[in-house]
Amino acid sequence: MPHTGIRKQAMNHSMTNPLLATQLLIKAWRILLVLVCSMASTHAALPDHPRLLFPESAEAPLQQRIQTDPLAGKLYLGLLRQADHAISLPVCRYDIPDGKRLLAQSRYALSNILHCSMAWRLSGKTKYYDRAILEMDAACGLKDWNPSHFLDTAEMSTAVAIGYDWLYQKLTPAQRQSYAKALREKGLEPARKGFTGKLSWWANPRNNWGQVCATGLLLAERALENEGDPIHAGRIEASKSLDQCKKFYQPGGAYPEGPGYWHYGSKYHVLGLATLQTDHSSLRIPTPPEFKASALFTEHLTGPTGLVFNFADSGRSTSKISAAQSWMASAFKDPSTCAWIRSRLTEDIKKNRKNSTSRYDRFFPLHLLWLPYEPKKTPHPLPTDSQWQGSQPVATFRSSWNDPHALFVAMKGGYPGASHGQMDVGSFILECDGVRWAEDLGSDNYNMPGYFGSKRWNYYRLTNLSHNTLVFGGKPQNAKAAPCPLIEFKSTHQTGNARFDITSAYQGQAKQIIRSCTLDRTQQKVTITDKITDAAFPVRWAIVTRAKINIQGKAVTLSQSGKNLTILRNDSHGGEWTVLDAKPKLDIEHQNKGIQILAFTAPATKDLELSVTFKRP
Repeated sequence: MPHTGIRKQAMNHSMTNPLLATQLLIKAWRILLVLVCSMASTHAALPDHPRLLFPESAEAPLQQRIQTDPLAGKLYLGLLRQADHAISLPVCRYDIPDGKRLLAQSRYALSNILHCSMAWRLSGKTKYYDRAILEMDAACGLKDWNPSHFLDTAEMSTAVAIGYDWLYQKLTPAQRQSYAKALREKGLEPARKGFTGKLSWWANPRNNWGQVCATGLLLAERALENEGDPIHAGRIEASKSLDQCKKFYQPGGAYPEGPGYWHYGSKYHVLGLATLQTDHSSLRIPTPPEFKASALFTEHLTGPTGLVFNFADSGRSTSKISAAQSWMASAFKDPSTCAWIRSRLTEDIKKNRKNSTSRYDRFFPLHLLWLPYEPKKTPHPLPTDSQWQGSQPVATFRSSWNDPHALFVAMKGGYPGASHGQMDVGSFILECDGVRWAEDLGSDNYNMPGYFGSKRWNYYRLTNLSHNTLVFGGKPQNAKAAPCPLIEFKSTHQTGNARFDITSAYQGQAKQIIRSCTLDRTQQKVTITDKITDAAFPVRWAIVTRAKINIQGKAVTLSQSGKNLTILRNDSHGGEWTVLDAKPKLDIEHQNKGIQILAFTAPATKDLELSVTFKRP
């Protein structure tokens, strides 16, 4: 620092020229005082509103980009379209239809506030400001934000924090006071207690709740912060909690709760990171390096039909690019990822325009803030195959990214005891000719008794009876299994292959079980192989399908949507093909209409090697 040299110079002259030494010391202390004051001022300086995610200084550059980047222009038109639609909609209300969750209303309010407040800031049209105010008034007027199910509170806090911050300059003093009071009393104070009082379970990150709840608090704190305010302990703990959530993505970017919860948790995770990266209080946390690969996790799990491999409690749904993927792509600037995200986002916008009743995701406006730029150089194509290690490992293989009729297979290991986990160890999905032939039924009603507790394994959809995997003697998988690993992965131009050791999921039912899948791109076929040692019970092999089933000896023809697929049994261990009902025992469960189980049961022997091939007829 500058004063150091001056002080040394003063000491050197102190013996020969005391007056000069004194003058130099005074000068040094003055410089030091200026530096200390400057540092203190820098720490205390707080940007004026808006300060969350989208400061005023970013408005002009974004408006310019809307004019020069065609995709940004399309995003902007999509934003205005949704904001115009919101004008005709009612405001949020206190509605808890299942007796537990206000969550749908929190998300509804967030969508309307985020779309309309950004539309107002970019267009200047008062109609959008007025609609955002109506939603703010309604949200802040609710008696509470349902803190007993804290996701509801966290999402409503996010909505009101953004609205309060982005609309602040035009708000009246009375509105500012009213919104700040609601945000503090209904959101921030309950969140602080959860992090610093009697610690709430979600404050110790175990799943997506940790990401959502921590980010809700961080946004509320930042929106309400006044210059010179001390950093509250809750804010420190929330930032630590969010940082711990990086473990979900380790070691390579997969997410243990499945693709649906990847989107949910990741959206809030990057929202929290984006908030902390502009936070003057130095609470910033590093961006997880796993996010570089994770941006394409759900893309690799998506088949040519557009449907995702919906393992865990994910529903049967098509994949859409989320704002989290835009943020991750922009953060790492990998050309292939950026190009893919932009291409898929363009497709999503086109599909939404064709469906006039389709609503965008509530975080859709954030694409405009985080949209990756078009790569300057031609990017490398994405690999056709992928492996995702972790507690719920997955491997995917496809014959092409661009052919809607391509072959696609994905298989997982893992364990049932994961958050939102099911007894789906060894399960796979398969697509060909634009049809999903082997299905994952996904979640059931969360409000059924004991769904997340003692009765979870009583429900059909959550057991291995309803998955494309093995059943030994009618028994369930081991609920307390250790994670079953992906032990081998190979990918060449001709073939792709993965092997999983799923023995732990069948403890006491066999000595060892290795399940593998192989995609032969040359011969356009997929083979599932099971090597089983010392089976203690007969082994049922099965797939879940919506197709019409025609059994002809060892061969089966599946028919659906005017397409056919042939299934061939390659081994000779016995057991005839049969069709089973997919109807559960309880009326409160999803009845799975239109679903059938194609299965065979091989007798228990010391060494079994079951082999089944799927191919075009």
